[in-house]
Amino acid sequence: MKFDIEQIINEYSAMVYRIALVYGKTKEDAEDIFQEVFLRLVRYQNRLESKEHVRNWLIRVTANCGKSYIKRQSNDQTLPLMEDVMLSEEKDDSDMGYAVYQAVKSLPEKYRVVVHLYYYEELSVKEISACLQRREGTVKSQLARGRELLKKKLGKEFGDEREL
Repeated sequence: MKFDIEQIINEYSAMVYRIALVYGKTKEDAEDIFQEVFLRLVRYQNRLESKEHVRNWLIRVTANCGKSYIKRQSNDQTLPLMEDVMLSEEKDDSDMGYAVYQAVKSLPEKYRVVVHLYYYEELSVKEISACLQRREGTVKSQLARGRELLKKKLGKEFGDEREL
């Protein structure tokens, strides 16, 4: 089945970019991941079966490209410039919104991705499980652990010194 690539890019580019930001440390990293995902879409579009399959495929490929990008970057001897990047959709004028976003970005990868897909992309546990090819129980555990880490991080940042 052949899809209109331009329509897919228009529909899913924001989602792919947000997921790429979860993996990349900088805007440029996210852009590299983003570009690789859509190049793969062009190459493999004939293997995609339905519109729902396209969405899930894009999420899975973005996650895989992000992991590969991180591995390649860790082998490089250069240090990237660190910058805080928030999408306009995710910007919150309050310090709390920014702090939450930064806390999510600081989670270990396995928790960060699941938390992002659940809260920012609004995927169900079942959808995350299918996209990341993980068991639903694993996704639920990672989501719960990610929430606990966020409670600890955000509790301290907002003056709550007790363990939540």
